[in-house]
Amino acid sequence: MILLAVALAAATPAPVVVSALESEQLARACQGKDRDPRPSFCTGYILGVFDALSLAHEICPAPAKASTGDAIAAVRKVLRSRPERWSSAPSFIVRDALHKAFPCKRR
Repeated sequence: MILLAVALAAATPAPVVVSALESEQLARACQGKDRDPRPSFCTGYILGVFDALSLAHEICPAPAKASTGDAIAAVRKVLRSRPERWSSAPSFIVRDALHKAFPCKRR
């Protein structure tokens, strides 16, 4: 059984990201104040990933406590402070930052 699981895991291809956007480009677009919710490419990209993760129940923002500013600030801080992550796809960086900022409680 374990060998079958290992064989299946090895046969499963790594996720493919089909975006031409590079993390460094997103980091440049997201420069500025952490909590700036004004419409921009940065804000739209972050909120798009935020919505997708929320609908998939991968993040759990508390409705009364979460704000657009919170989501944007969480991602901008990671982009600014972790340039070594820029080799990852931007959607993965945003996903990881939002997972950390809006974790789901385990039951």
